[in-house]
Amino acid sequence: MCECEEGKCSCSSNCDERGCECGSGCSEGQYSKLDMFFYLVKEAKMELLKEKMKKRLEASIGKKLDKVADVMAEALLDYYKTEGDASKKRQDLNDKLDKIFEEE
Repeated sequence: MCECEEGKCSCSSNCDERGCECGSGCSEGQYSKLDMFFYLVKEAKMELLKEKMKKRLEASIGKKLDKVADVMAEALLDYYKTEGDASKKRQDLNDKLDKIFEEE
């Protein structure tokens, strides 16, 4: 698939119905298999980088994010159980999150 069909181009220019600003003619169907494979490999690289970032974040702050997830999941379940006194619960939630992020 041509990158211009998705509104982007390998030259980082904007694409429109006339093609890429760099003049590649991509949107007129003048792209090659090589262009398609470069697009795929760039996407794969970004996906791999994202996975590596996730691993690094998990190793360094995973426990903190687990605490945030626990607090937020509990808050959502509590909210659904009793929708009254929302202001107080919201303040308690903010206090819990502040405490988690102040830890070091």
